[in-house]
Amino acid sequence: MTERLDALTVRESNGKSYFTKIGAAFPNRDGKGFTVLLDAVPASNEGQYKIMLREPLPKDGQPRQQQHQGGGNWDDGGDPPF
Repeated sequence: MTERLDALTVRESNGKSYFTKIGAAFPNRDGKGFTVLLDAVPASNEGQYKIMLREPLPKDGQPRQQQHQGGGNWDDGGDPPF
């Protein structure tokens, strides 16, 4: 199981997606679920508050190898563009 996941919010503007890290999620000790710690709260988008949980980037800041072969819809589990 992963050590931690980054909590991100996404904002769409002018046809582009902008991702902001707002916290992290850590596996519970019993291995059942996660605890999410937020440093910020995402803005409402049409009455919804969306938080994405993603594997952190490598420490060198380089993007991960993209494994998803879909379109640009990050809701379907594709990698964000960073």
